[in-house]
Amino acid sequence: MTTLMLRRLSPILGVLALLGAVVQPAAAASIDAVVNASNDDFTNNEITIALNPTNPLNIVSGWNDYNRNEGCGTARSLDGGQTWSAHSFIPGITPWDNDGNTYPGNGIYDFAGDPAVTFAPDGTAFFACYGYKYANASAPKGGVALFVSKSTDGGLTWGAPTKLATFTHPGMGKGVNKGSNGQFPDHDAIAADTWIGSPYYGSIYVAQAQFHGINKAPITLFATHDGVHWAPPVTVSSGSQYANQDAIPFVGPDGSVYVSFDSIQGPNGAAQVRVAKSTDGGASFGPSYTVAEMIDPVNSDLINSDYREGSYPAPGIDAAGRITIAWNDRRSGHSNMWYVRGLGSDLSTWTDPVQLKPSDGEQFFPWVHAAPGGRVDIVYYDRTRDPNDVLNYVTYSRLDPTDTGLGVTASSYGDWSPAFNGNLNGGQTTTSCTPFIGDYIGVASDDTHVYLGWTGNGPSVFHDEFGNPTDCDVNQDALTVAITP
Repeated sequence: MTTLMLRRLSPILGVLALLGAVVQPAAAASIDAVVNASNDDFTNNEITIALNPTNPLNIVSGWNDYNRNEGCGTARSLDGGQTWSAHSFIPGITPWDNDGNTYPGNGIYDFAGDPAVTFAPDGTAFFACYGYKYANASAPKGGVALFVSKSTDGGLTWGAPTKLATFTHPGMGKGVNKGSNGQFPDHDAIAADTWIGSPYYGSIYVAQAQFHGINKAPITLFATHDGVHWAPPVTVSSGSQYANQDAIPFVGPDGSVYVSFDSIQGPNGAAQVRVAKSTDGGASFGPSYTVAEMIDPVNSDLINSDYREGSYPAPGIDAAGRITIAWNDRRSGHSNMWYVRGLGSDLSTWTDPVQLKPSDGEQFFPWVHAAPGGRVDIVYYDRTRDPNDVLNYVTYSRLDPTDTGLGVTASSYGDWSPAFNGNLNGGQTTTSCTPFIGDYIGVASDDTHVYLGWTGNGPSVFHDEFGNPTDCDVNQDALTVAITP
């Protein structure tokens, strides 16, 4: 739930020749209407989305859900995102469901967040989520636990969660004490090995940053090869990496597990995009490699933004082992999207950074998914359309391969309406309803489908639970759109 530690409908852009490729227009994308997946009177943000490999019309989305308390909300669609099931909480973590009834075997955690969802190749959905418990007389140190839940009916119902780890944290309070001497895990992300022929086919991986006091944040990874038994966490980052965050696992066609993350090299070092690789199913990792420098990264200091935002890398890999990593930084004078490409077989060599969609407006919160055939799908917030550089729209960009190497042509589509002013909204993290829009949005795709999920404007009703009705007067919902690329 944090950023870098230091952290609708016509085409709007033609094509751009990238990496030496000849400019050539890609086929126009067909874009459906935007759908409200959560569709309630409470705030929902930090959207994750996944596509069932056994049924491309079955998608699952998740979010931070502020109904009753902050929990991990979720819903499923069986018609490619045209309609969604009634949303619910992941059971067994917090005490409440969305009707105000307790779940069987009540969850004991005060709130939950950082949703992350994926599908195994057999169509089983896995949902990762943290539970947070305040310090009290019986638990003076408070704590955080990392859970993973499973669904075998396409995300309609979820089983009791498996607790992967518990972390103590003195005075734990929604992340405000992350710099203390306690432990605080953050920004979990999840991936599945869906590659036929992989020796670890069907395995699930969860990565996170694990804060240990001031500036100490190793990247760790949990793995299961049977969907039931989880191995102890393995450290991904090395000791020389001073502050690490925003870990995302992804799996190559040979079963290699990669983790991308952002990092500071030493107390006065530069911010970097880095990636590490495991060839033994996540049991161990080799050294991490520098992918690119982040030049003037965003660290909750984006102009015209009262909410938290940052710079972080988002990866994808295709069936040829070609990796794309995108991020935002301000090397152009504005927070714009940049990307590099490389091969999983050689993490030491990367293309120079390429600007995805040059703009005088701010762009942030990228998420990437590479379809098996090589198309790379990227979603992000984009203020290009707003001359005042305040309103957030959503842009979908795609990279289409031009050859068997790393050459691509980029096309961008968007911006989705209505515009989203994150400064007005209460994803309330404090009693003053400090604006919060989450820390990420999502994309899931295969060769013929793309699904986007993001935080946007919902019904203008808010159930004020903090005594500040004028501060929390605009609702956030989980919005989705289906694209035929």
